[in-house]
Amino acid sequence: MSRRRRGGIALDITPLIDVLFMLIIFFVLTATFLSGQIVVDLPQGEGIREGTGGSLLLTVTPEGGLLWGNREIGREDLPALVQSALDGKGQILVAADRSAPYGDVAEVLDLLRRLGVSSAGLALEGGETP
Repeated sequence: MSRRRRGGIALDITPLIDVLFMLIIFFVLTATFLSGQIVVDLPQGEGIREGTGGSLLLTVTPEGGLLWGNREIGREDLPALVQSALDGKGQILVAADRSAPYGDVAEVLDLLRRLGVSSAGLALEGGETP
């Protein structure tokens, strides 16, 4: 009697291993990108539309100059004016021209922070946002 010999099925699993390694690399890279993102909790609400409610207006002109109300001032005059506004419990509203250099606006906001202004309002143009 002859015995039948069973032949094994030969599977090439090299492509399967290649695909699995690619998936592992993809998930590892995706996980590192997700852990590095910055989550920002933005406030919700609408701006005040009518008047400034007794706020003192500090304007940054397109050339980077400063206006306190309607009077032109220098950066060296700002500490005394801010201190008088804080003593009177007034709020400071910063209105920067759209074409004003961003560095000048950031410098003014940083100066206000160093002078003790915990939050300065930013004036916005009314209407729909683009």
